[in-house]
Amino acid sequence: MPLTQQRHYTVGYHDKAQHTYEICEYAMSAYEAIEHSKEDVPYLKDHPHFIDYCNNEEVDNISRMMAAGIPMGH
Repeated sequence: MPLTQQRHYTVGYHDKAQHTYEICEYAMSAYEAIEHSKEDVPYLKDHPHFIDYCNNEEVDNISRMMAAGIPMGH
């Protein structure tokens, strides 16, 4: 799939010691991004339940703006 048709996703996960990590993936869907992250991080292949979230860049930016108190939709 051409890179221009894919979206940028951030996959967040943790380890047994509750340390948090993020990996960025380009994919057509969140499901595909999670599958790519399992290929790129062998730990996730063995522990897929340690994946905490998968956000695309657009959603993440909107969440940050809302958390900062920037009004949306005016």
